Amino acid sequence: MRYLCLHGFTGSPESFAGCDPPSGSLRPVLGGHRHTEVRGDFDDEVERLAALGAEAQCEGLFGYSLGGRLALGILARYPERFRHALVVSAQAGLVSEAERLARIDGDSRWVALLRERGLTAFVDAWQALPLWATQGDLSEDVKQAQREQRLGHSAEGLAHSLTQHGLGKMPDLRPRLAEVRTPVDFLVGERDSKFVTLAQELARLLPQARLSIATGAGHNLLLERPALCASLLVRGDS
Repeated sequence: MRYLCLHGFTGSPESFAGCDPPSGSLRPVLGGHRHTEVRGDFDDEVERLAALGAEAQCEGLFGYSLGGRLALGILARYPERFRHALVVSAQAGLVSEAERLARIDGDSRWVALLRERGLTAFVDAWQALPLWATQGDLSEDVKQAQREQRLGHSAEGLAHSLTQHGLGKMPDLRPRLAEVRTPVDFLVGERDSKFVTLAQELARLLPQARLSIATGAGHNLLLERPALCASLLVRGDS
């Protein structure tokens, strides 16, 4: 089964290298990353990616973090298109306007850092977030490869991604996700407590959902538990 594989914010198609998606799977660059333009809002990006997946005849969907949110957007719009989905460390959107405004305000600080101090300063600050603390045991080669991926983007491209596709600009997908008929595996790291709660909510919401919690891991399971991601893709194709 071919998968449409959607990477996270500051990631790239190479983010899936350790997860071994099936042959023929599509790994598009998300809007604002590398040299891909941002064309429209969150819903426009959902439709662009869905169209790419349809053209490549992808029957599976695999998304991590920002890519996971976009994958949920695709599932909400096409609740019966896919045979299987794997969604890693993602959420269904914010419920209240106050939450959205607070998130937009927080993202605006990252945008200002990108535009005023440049990409390297942003990557330094982004990598220092507590969200990534569990990556301390990864090899220096793996961490350096991730840093090089992040530095392969442009400051303005990432700023546009945050401005148009950030969590504050994403609709609350909960009302539509209850209609999804695709079997969905949700995967989250045990030490990523916020996202454990969010994944538990999603698993209750979708009628054909399964939840896996990676022991001792954090947010970026493409790096921390690639073999587990690969095994869930195999399970979806069985």
